[in-house]
Amino acid sequence: MVADTGKTLRPDSIKPVNLPEPLQVEESPAGLPTFVRLKRRQKIIAVEDCWRIDDEWWRSEPVSRLYYAVILASGQRIVLSKNLIDGSWYRQTY
Repeated sequence: MVADTGKTLRPDSIKPVNLPEPLQVEESPAGLPTFVRLKRRQKIIAVEDCWRIDDEWWRSEPVSRLYYAVILASGQRIVLSKNLIDGSWYRQTY
């Protein structure tokens, strides 16, 4: 159980976790991710999984994303998402 610190929560004391990190992704003519720039440009050697999320279509800013679980040439596995509304790319951590 977490002990009560007695401090009052303020809006600036709450910070979101696991926010998507914007990054640069190069795409093939078919729209698949081929390279990603983390600290340096890295080749994507495999796409393990791909899924799409379409949600909150009734709002002024709906959610429409395409996610890719990819393997980099370094062996690292990361999850990328493409915002299908504005075309921007993000890295999602969990």
